[in-house]
Amino acid sequence: MEINYSLASWLLFFFTLFIVIRQWRNKKQNKLPPGPWKLPIIGSLHHLIGGGLPHRVLRNLSQRYGPLMYLQMGQVPTVVISSPSMAKQVLKTHDLAFVNRPQLTSTNIIFYNNKDIAFSQYGDY
Repeated sequence: MEINYSLASWLLFFFTLFIVIRQWRNKKQNKLPPGPWKLPIIGSLHHLIGGGLPHRVLRNLSQRYGPLMYLQMGQVPTVVISSPSMAKQVLKTHDLAFVNRPQLTSTNIIFYNNKDIAFSQYGDY
């Protein structure tokens, strides 16, 4: 019984292509808010540069994509909330995600591992 290697290699190629496309589609179906298209390295920064004042550009983007939108600022994923009612709802339902302050090396050194009242973490001391 002779195996046709050309047919086997094509089957392997299409099977791999099917798996990659399926993974890509599943990845795109995550629950991120809508937002403008992005470039590979700079993300959505090109929408903010050269379009006027940043707050006006963000207002125009929020009119197009809604009060809750996703921007990729370089390599940093960012969610922009542009309406007071949406901000109130997000801060009310996801309050524990916003209570801590960022851990900076400078404040860690100056304020004794962030034990100062202004830089301490949420919770028991």
